[in-house]
Amino acid sequence: MKARFIVWVISLILGLLILSSAVYAPWTTLGTGYAITSNVHGIDILPGTPVTVTAGTLDSHVVQVTFRWHRPAGSILPPIPDVIKPVYTNGTMGQWNNKTWALIRYANDTKIPDEIGDWGVQVFFQDSTGSDRAGLEDVIKIKATSFNVIPEIPLGTIAAAAAMFIALGLFIINKKRIPRIVHRVVN
Repeated sequence: MKARFIVWVISLILGLLILSSAVYAPWTTLGTGYAITSNVHGIDILPGTPVTVTAGTLDSHVVQVTFRWHRPAGSILPPIPDVIKPVYTNGTMGQWNNKTWALIRYANDTKIPDEIGDWGVQVFFQDSTGSDRAGLEDVIKIKATSFNVIPEIPLGTIAAAAAMFIALGLFIINKKRIPRIVHRVVN
């Protein structure tokens, strides 16, 4: 009975962890006119996993976006050059905080992290002069996102977690059997 309860609690915790990592609202700041998201937002990734950062804006003056990738602190590798991308639209609309609608303009960039640690990406929204759109009131000129690259274990994270739970289950089962075995050996 006790073992079933422990297995049930562990299953519940694992389920909640999986669901909590899936909940994600990428464009929560788009109402301010600017937003940034990535395909790995809020999760740890393995080295060699492609990371795509997408910038979105409702500001019709923005014609290009500059992506600045920051390596983990203490990195001895050279900095990654800034990447300037033009914005495009696919016809989707977004709503400003003042309830007016505008076309969403997008730009994205993809990199494959080659180092373990906390990475960061800054995005600069720029107008046709190439200057940041920071001079206007209530306009955010830079948005940022981050992600963490973790070392890979041979069989993967899921296999390691499964092995831990199997070991826990065997421990619980054997813990119940040990008093019976000791009692048989003594008698």
